[in-house]
Amino acid sequence: VETALKGVTSMAIISLANANPVVAEFQLGQDMEPFVSTRIKMGKTGDVMGLVKAEGKLYGARKPVKVTVGGCGG
Repeated sequence: VETALKGVTSMAIISLANANPVVAEFQLGQDMEPFVSTRIKMGKTGDVMGLVKAEGKLYGARKPVKVTVGGCGG
């Protein structure tokens, strides 16, 4: 998750299909670059959402992620 927004204070990654959808939360310091990356485990196909809080407002984007048996193939 990355953004060009100014004043970013936190970022989160959410997997909407998971039983516990909040995968990761990050609190960013004032001088930190607004970029986070991690690997996640998903039980089934679904949307993954990145959330950014900047200057008191929430912004988000989502992308469908296909889960396959064994993690490889189509």
